[in-house]
Amino acid sequence: MDFQVLGSVTVRTRGQAFAVGEPRQQQILAVLLLDAGRTVGLDSLVTRVWGESPPKQVRRSLQAHITRIRRMLEQADPGSAWLVRDVGGYRLDISPDQVDVFRFRNAVRDESTDRAALAEALGLWRGEPLAGLAGEWAERTRRTLSQEHEAAVVAWAAAEIRAGQAAATVIRLTELLDEHPLHEGAAAVLMRALYAVGRTADALAVHDRIRRALRDELGVDPGPELAAVYEAVLRHDLPPGERTVPAQLPAAVTEFTGRADEIAELDRLAGRVGDGPLIVCLTGTAGAGKTATVVHWGHRVRDRFPDGQLYLDLRGYAPEKPVSPDDALGAFLTALLSGGAEIPLGVTERAARFRTELDGRRILVVLDNAASVDQVRPLLPGTGGCAVVVTSRDALTGLVALYGAHRVTVDQLPLSDAVTLLRRLVGPRVDAEPEPAATLAERCVRLPLTLRLAAELAVSRPAVPLTRLADELRAAQRTLDVLSGGDDQHAAIRAVFSWSLRQLSDQAVEAFASLGHHPAPTFDVHALAALAGQPLETARTLLSTLARAHLVQSAGVDRYLMHDLLKAYATETGDVDERSALDRVYAYYLATVAAAMDRLYPGEAHRRPTVSAAASPVPAFPGAGEARDWLDAELATMPALAAHAATQGRPESSVALSRLLFRYLDGRNETVAIYIHDHARVAAHAIGDRAGEATALHALGCVHTQAGRADAAVAQLSAAATLFKRIGDLSSQGRAVGAVGMVEERAGRYRPAIDHYTRALALFRHDTDLVAQAHVLTRIGTVQARIGHAAAVANLDHAMALHKQAGHPFGQAWAKLGLAEVALARDHLSDALTLHNEAVELFRSIGHLESEAWSMDGLGRTHTLRGHPALAAEHHRRALDLFVARGDRDGETWALNGLGEACRAGGDPASAHRNHTTALELAVRIGALEQAARAHHGLARVAVDTGDLPTAHRHYDSATAIYRDLTLSTDLIREELADLG
Repeated sequence: MDFQVLGSVTVRTRGQAFAVGEPRQQQILAVLLLDAGRTVGLDSLVTRVWGESPPKQVRRSLQAHITRIRRMLEQADPGSAWLVRDVGGYRLDISPDQVDVFRFRNAVRDESTDRAALAEALGLWRGEPLAGLAGEWAERTRRTLSQEHEAAVVAWAAAEIRAGQAAATVIRLTELLDEHPLHEGAAAVLMRALYAVGRTADALAVHDRIRRALRDELGVDPGPELAAVYEAVLRHDLPPGERTVPAQLPAAVTEFTGRADEIAELDRLAGRVGDGPLIVCLTGTAGAGKTATVVHWGHRVRDRFPDGQLYLDLRGYAPEKPVSPDDALGAFLTALLSGGAEIPLGVTERAARFRTELDGRRILVVLDNAASVDQVRPLLPGTGGCAVVVTSRDALTGLVALYGAHRVTVDQLPLSDAVTLLRRLVGPRVDAEPEPAATLAERCVRLPLTLRLAAELAVSRPAVPLTRLADELRAAQRTLDVLSGGDDQHAAIRAVFSWSLRQLSDQAVEAFASLGHHPAPTFDVHALAALAGQPLETARTLLSTLARAHLVQSAGVDRYLMHDLLKAYATETGDVDERSALDRVYAYYLATVAAAMDRLYPGEAHRRPTVSAAASPVPAFPGAGEARDWLDAELATMPALAAHAATQGRPESSVALSRLLFRYLDGRNETVAIYIHDHARVAAHAIGDRAGEATALHALGCVHTQAGRADAAVAQLSAAATLFKRIGDLSSQGRAVGAVGMVEERAGRYRPAIDHYTRALALFRHDTDLVAQAHVLTRIGTVQARIGHAAAVANLDHAMALHKQAGHPFGQAWAKLGLAEVALARDHLSDALTLHNEAVELFRSIGHLESEAWSMDGLGRTHTLRGHPALAAEHHRRALDLFVARGDRDGETWALNGLGEACRAGGDPASAHRNHTTALELAVRIGALEQAARAHHGLARVAVDTGDLPTAHRHYDSATAIYRDLTLSTDLIREELADLG
């Protein structure tokens, strides 16, 4: 018999619920249940049920209720004597484990870190405790139980977040906080959950909401736990256990069959994860299902690796170029690090950072399809706790000999498992024809890949006996035996492939063959149309046919990939003119990228290379949103295209791709941008294309500028300027010189920045590049506004006119930001607000998030000056999120300082101090001198507010020294010091 108080008071036995009776009767039973196994004195029982002033006949009423409760209990469990009259009172003679509240408390107390136990405990709650009962005792007990429930929800959510399941907690935590808006513990964990699922702005909004609620209702600030989480989210620096938890394992294959011994061995080895990293080599022939085995096993043991699962196809045996250790580390670090965290450039530095990130964590790393030990070595952890499973057709002897790896061989399936797989895929026909089914399995070499292809053919020909299918396959194999000179396994595999193709139309076979030459691992219908030289609708039909035949597989919405063994075989089939197919597919990609960029950045079309129209269909881009969506979807494809073009005889295409994507990659994935631009640099140098090499150097310099690597940026940009000068391209030389000016501007060295911009402008005026002139005039005017130069407005107005003449909304938005700086300097706050809002909308319409971040930061500064610090803080936080996501270190310092100023204006000196301190640390690290001085100035003001004058003077001195070095005004500091006396 079980008893429930976490909800309405209920008795259950053998799945049946029994009504306890009217509320007074329920309350008596509830009092006895909450003291299960112990005697409750009569006076105590009466007080808890009737209160401090019970009626005169209360003992008689109590006895009547006790009688009815006994009768109900006997009805639920005949012959029982649960309710006992004891000396001085009554006792419910049951075990506490029979009452839900005690089971709940035991689970929470004994298994506080076990998320499954916590989830089970929370499942015991069926509504409000003691539902429907009134009185002081019921209310007090209900309040206590509710507080225990709140604590359990918080503990469960924290455990889920540690296990990488943050998304599962957001709704429940949000509901809890809506019900209890002052619950700091719930707010802290909800902030962690929101941060973990990429909703940083929402996490910060939670903090703002509870901070306001605490002040309005209690007159206090958030406690240290919530403050620490707020700071960690703000700095994207969550403590261990709350870092990004990757979950990269692909979906497990359907109807996975067999491999019991291999999986048991993996389980045994996983139990040995400890002092050193566990390395397992899963080796075997192509098509044996190595990937399917490790993925199936990986999903089974996810709980053993609560810090995440990393997966990467190294393409060791694919027709494309294998993934380099450098790129593999970049991909893994992108998954492990918080958005915007800096990823080192060199392979040695990346490997060291990767080992650092894995230290102390329990992560499963799957390195699929490795070609060699050298490809794998930099991807190994340095300490225990992690497991690495490497799949390869190679024995990887070096990993076993040098690193103590354990080898698990995945070979052909046992015949019984092979037939079972056919049965699951084909159905009852296998049992009806057991011998032909076994023959068919043998003809498929008992490999999962070929068995699945054969099963699909059997399903597509339901009237054909399995005997005939096996005979057809045998005939195909004999033909290939003769051609290959022997009855080897590769001939058998190719026989299954050829047999699959024989069921297709000639057109579908040609489409399959053309996909073997695709330079990238994934593709869509437009890429197939280009490769196969077919109309779009025909390509769509062919792709559906290949997908049904399991010759391609889904890789996301409207995207596909092909098994590397099938891809290699595809290159052997059909009558495909590889050069023509590649000509068409590169023409398609270049034309589509150009069209998308023209839609997003029309004013810069003259800077991009002229691209010939594609012979195949290209997507339509009616608006900027569609163009941006296509580029985002193809972002993972572009590096493969760039590398293939650079290394496989198409260097011009690599150079063109870099030039076309320059503005799109600006402020996006730094690793991808460097990869594409560096391949273009190498390709251009190899063919003596000095203009292309200089353009790639310029692009690389801009990436380094944004990442705060000033020395690397100046080196690349100066080399670009030199090359442009040699070939007489004055406009491009001007862009490189102007980019060096941007490095100076970001450091706060405004006068050297103006000098570089002025030199650039002189170079631009040798040609008719209106946009280039407008861009540099925008920068000159903006910097002049910051130092109070009278010519700022004239330069910015001229820039705006040129941008409008060129039809360049991106440039117009930046000119508006410059004019907003002028308005702020002149205290024209309404004008500044209008200009910043207009810039936000323009940047948002073209999807340039980094530029949107700068306009949001300007809005924040404007609202602080207008006396709206809370609104200012919201804009600075939004800007900070965008800067961090885009890796713009300089922008981070601006947003952090702006947030510090807003917090101080809003009466929150502690938060102001945190933000200015973080800004100072980052500014010093990247050499953003003016923002370092601004941070010192902000810290000085906070110190004055808190009465710490010695600290204030130290910060004032530091700010003054930096401003003087930068030849910037210190008048405001002198005025503030004068006020201090």
